[in-house]
Amino acid sequence: MNTYPSNLQELEVKRRYLERLWQPTPIQKIRQTSSKWLHSAGQWLVKSLTEGDQLRIWVKETKQGNYWCVHDPISGKHNRFDSEDAMRIW
Repeated sequence: MNTYPSNLQELEVKRRYLERLWQPTPIQKIRQTSSKWLHSAGQWLVKSLTEGDQLRIWVKETKQGNYWCVHDPISGKHNRFDSEDAMRIW
């Protein structure tokens, strides 16, 4: 007696069941989305409350070497310098 078709049907039922278990439920999707949104909003709030009108300084690394970047939020100017000393003089 050949039970091949019934085994296929049984496997298909198990496959669908496992796929449903693997997929997040609608409430899990909402939680993931709201969690990401709340995290982004929290980062924005902390950044906006702590940075204020201070200069923002960072170093960019490239294949040609490093350079210093400065942003002045009051004037809106961006500057780039080849050395820390040049940036400090500015």
